[in-house]
Formats: sequence, C-alpha cells, structure tokens
Amino acid sequence: MTPSNRPSWPMPLLALTGWLALLVTHVADPGFLRVTVTIVFMLTCPGAAVLALARPLFGRRDHAGDATESTALALALSVAIGMIVSEAFFMSGTFTTDRAMIALASITTVAALGALLTGRLARRSRRDARRRAVAGSTDPS
Repeated sequence: MTPSNRPSWPMPLLALTGWLALLVTHVADPGFLRVTVTIVFMLTCPGAAVLALARPLFGRRDHAGDATESTALALALSVAIGMIVSEAFFMSGTFTTDRAMIALASITTVAALGALLTGRLARRSRRDARRRAVAGSTDPS
C-alpha cells in the first residue's frame, strides 16, 4: 500500500489502546486477561505510537527488513518510555500502577494523534515538492 492510499484508522485505534488497557485493569478480575492486555499494551503501543510520530522524518524506506526493524524499535521504545515514566513517578514518590498506565496511555494517545498530523504534513510537503519539480521542468526559461 502506498503512503497516499494508506488507511488512517490505525492511528486513532492506537490512540485508544491505552485507555482500553486501563479499562481492562479496572474491570477484569486479576488473572490472565488483565495481565495479557496490560503487558501487550506496555510492550508495544507507546513505542509504536512514538515510532509512527517520527516515521515521516525518516524519509522513504525501500528495504525488506522494515517490518522486523520497526517491530524491534517499537518494542525498545516502549520499554524505554515505560522506564522513564516509572522512574519519574518513583523519584517523586508518587508511583502507582494507575498513574503509570494513565501516563503511558496519554503518551500513546498524543503520539498516535500527532502521527496523523505529521503524516498529513509530510504527504502535503512531498506533493508540493513534486508540483514544484514538474512546474520547474516545464518552465522554458
């Protein structure tokens, strides 16, 4: 799928994942579902959202390892963001699981919705550059 016809629904869905994980931690009984949903969110979503926010800055990528590379980078970013959030709460003496989950959900939401904006701006910039290049190549002067 090319960037111009890529669907935009994954970013709002990613923005909701933290709040859904927080809901599951309050509604579900302590057990498999609660632990699984929380761990999957904490290991994937914050990093994926931050990576999506930064992706337009990387430019065009045309190599086969992109999916594996993105997965590894999202995992590493998620762990790093989780460590920074928990350290901030521990250093201030205010750590609770709810506060950490709310902070991670907020970071994920802001980054995912920001990715929509940066993606649109990057596409508009590339489109304008192509138009200028076409206009410049047809200019007789």
